[in-house]
Amino acid sequence: MKGAFAGLIAVVLSMLLTGSAKAWEETPHLRVNYLAYPVAWNGRTIMIGARFQVPLNVKGPLPAVIILHGTSGVSYRGVYYAAALNRAGIATLEIDQWGGRDLAGEASSRPQNVDANLPDIAGAYRLLAGRPEIDASRIGIMGSSMGGGETMLMMTHQHSDALLGDGVHLKAAVALYPICWRFNHVPGADFRKLVDAPIRIFVGTSDDYDGGEAACEDLLRSLSPSDATHLSIRAFPGATHEFDVFDGERDFNDPRANCRHGGIVHVRPDPAAREQARDDLVQFFMNAFGQPPAAQGIAPN
Repeated sequence: MKGAFAGLIAVVLSMLLTGSAKAWEETPHLRVNYLAYPVAWNGRTIMIGARFQVPLNVKGPLPAVIILHGTSGVSYRGVYYAAALNRAGIATLEIDQWGGRDLAGEASSRPQNVDANLPDIAGAYRLLAGRPEIDASRIGIMGSSMGGGETMLMMTHQHSDALLGDGVHLKAAVALYPICWRFNHVPGADFRKLVDAPIRIFVGTSDDYDGGEAACEDLLRSLSPSDATHLSIRAFPGATHEFDVFDGERDFNDPRANCRHGGIVHVRPDPAAREQARDDLVQFFMNAFGQPPAAQGIAPN
């Protein structure tokens, strides 16, 4: 895992630093550690691997964000967002949900129940909360697609109270193109009675996995007023599912798409939406954590 992660960050940082993307003039000064923590799974204990990145240009204790991958597994997208958060003085912990389970990724690796791997998040939270350089009261979470769904479930009292304890919850959450239709339709995907923390969704208007923006807006309208105050949505015109990929266009058949009837999902890279999502995401977490932009040398949006 260490070699794969190291290769990912080298490639992405090279792309960013040689490209025209703003706010990437300097490589973040980081301490990088490869960590692991135990999780109970299918009657046995497995080790979940993670890449821990701590910015060295700020003094702790620092806020931190747990990063969750999608069905395909750990990719350069996690590195892309982690480095941007690190530049803002926020530590990151990107976890690998497939490696410890010896799963290759893609649709066949997904658990049958959408909430089955949430203990991975609880383990990541405890790992971060126990480290002296991290402020346990300022730990957030973000995830893409499948990881976005897991992110949203962890912001409900049902799962947060059970896994983190009563009165303990993550400080803020970002879900990138989650499958909003599943919430309150699929067993185990109850999204109500939310914890007192901001949740933000990024989704494309042309996401054809399961309704995209429209499904997320329907979800928001269906929430109680007290829950709806915690959720915000940003839609990117013309963006598809996984709009933040760096490689070329692709189509894939997913048996859980189209309201679980199966179907083709289109992916088209959208560099403008990717950069806007990154900048919005960083500002969102900075606001939630009370990070003063001037103190970190970051110009406000």
